[in-house]
Amino acid sequence: MSETPDPPSRGPQLSEQVAQRLSDAIQAGEWGRGARLPTEAALGERFGISRSVVREAISMLRNGGLVTSRRGSGSFVAESPTVSLRLAIPDPDLQSVVEVLELRRPLEVEAARLAAERHTPSQLRRIRNAMADIDEAVEAGLSGVDQDLAFHRAIAEAANNSHFTAVLDFYNRFLHQAIRVTRTNESLRDTFMQQVVAEHQAILDAIAAGDGEAAARAAATHLEHAETRLRQAPTDLLERVEAQRGSASISSTESTGGNSR
Repeated sequence: MSETPDPPSRGPQLSEQVAQRLSDAIQAGEWGRGARLPTEAALGERFGISRSVVREAISMLRNGGLVTSRRGSGSFVAESPTVSLRLAIPDPDLQSVVEVLELRRPLEVEAARLAAERHTPSQLRRIRNAMADIDEAVEAGLSGVDQDLAFHRAIAEAANNSHFTAVLDFYNRFLHQAIRVTRTNESLRDTFMQQVVAEHQAILDAIAAGDGEAAARAAATHLEHAETRLRQAPTDLLERVEAQRGSASISSTESTGGNSR
């Protein structure tokens, strides 16, 4: 018989802790696909908590697609369960941005390789259009962050593996801030901006040529150079990023007449 787990610590996220414990147990194979979970009373006894907390935790797993409930029968592991991934919000410093770049590298390098080998004509057009959108945004005096994100997502889509876009969409909230920081830094020097344009073009050219190895190298070079450029950033870069964001917010308010109704 398995050891009785330590009870979760008391606090406002008690049900989340229980949901995570149950998720870990399911992923470890304690209950297989389609298996019936223990009753609320049994789980409450197992974790030393009330049935209402168990019920809330089960609800979280159900909303996440990991379990299903059948009226009068209880809760069961889903036949095709999904796994929820959680990441802490990165600290607002340059080291955290570098860490996000490190996370992007293996994913986006392989996505570029596969995009070169698998893209359709329409997907290639979307990549070209996304790159053109970056140029237009910069010419209009915008940061180009959203357009940059769209460029890399278009490449992930062209890999024709839904897991790439799913993961990219998941860490999009972290990636948006990281790209905002890198693009703000790059905008401070014309040479940096020229390098970024050339690197994006190299990725696009390799994908269009169907050369997976060249596309992977180009994507790796782009991300490695982004990190190098970031390490040359001025000490007040993050303050500049926030100032730019504030200016963009004010411009947006003014364009709508300061009225959101």
